[in-house]
Amino acid sequence: MKLIKSPCINVCEYNPEGNCKGCYRSKDEISNWINYTDDQKKQVLIHTAERKISSGNCQINYNYFV
Repeated sequence: MKLIKSPCINVCEYNPEGNCKGCYRSKDEISNWINYTDDQKKQVLIHTAERKISSGNCQINYNYFV
């Protein structure tokens, strides 16, 4: 079983939409990460990638998808 790493990069500031400026997760996604299944974590990572692209910062770390 592979563990899906948290995308946290220790930049814990929030944008006006309530998403972290470092990992692009919502406050709920951050607080519930430890309880999520791998499938739920994959969905969160997809959403964070979409948020990151929409923000104009298109560098995505695909290591989280391995």
